[in-house]
Amino acid sequence: MLIDVYDFDGTIYDGDSTADFVLFCLPRHPELIGGLPRIAFAALRLAVKNYNLTQFKTVLFGEMSKRFSLEKEAEAFWQDMKTRAKLGPWFFDTPRDLPIVIASASPEFELKHAAKILGVQNLIGTQCDMVTGALTGKNCKGAQKIERIREVFGEFEVRAMYTDDAKADGPLLAIAQERYIVTHGKVEKQA
Repeated sequence: MLIDVYDFDGTIYDGDSTADFVLFCLPRHPELIGGLPRIAFAALRLAVKNYNLTQFKTVLFGEMSKRFSLEKEAEAFWQDMKTRAKLGPWFFDTPRDLPIVIASASPEFELKHAAKILGVQNLIGTQCDMVTGALTGKNCKGAQKIERIREVFGEFEVRAMYTDDAKADGPLLAIAQERYIVTHGKVEKQA
């Protein structure tokens, strides 16, 4: 199967949607402040390489899920016009003659509403239990994106790969026929 693959954060979305989601939830749920010490400690452990992203995100989403519905807040996040304004207009103008896959390290529960807005049916992201906040697999980054796409589609080929981070998405770029780097909505084809 031949597909086009798009990273999400920094590519389709100008910024980090998970960070923006957390900042969106804080004023709506001030009780989340009670979880900040545990989140901050997990962030410190991540910074000193004593935690990986999977462990950090499990703490983050675990603290959030104790206090509110991740699903409902993600829907509200994508209904917000400030959030939608960060979706790159260039994406809507890109030809869609092949199946499109969004492959992201952000959690699927958060991005499924964005995928609907974008008209994309194939979303591959970090999997998270919305009740406990625990990640149910590995953080969907780097080579893990290829494994997850293969789980869903079987064998595949990538015609075009769009990303803002050539290093993080190096494995997908390496197998793509066409490579594009996106910087704040500016798309540049790579050799």
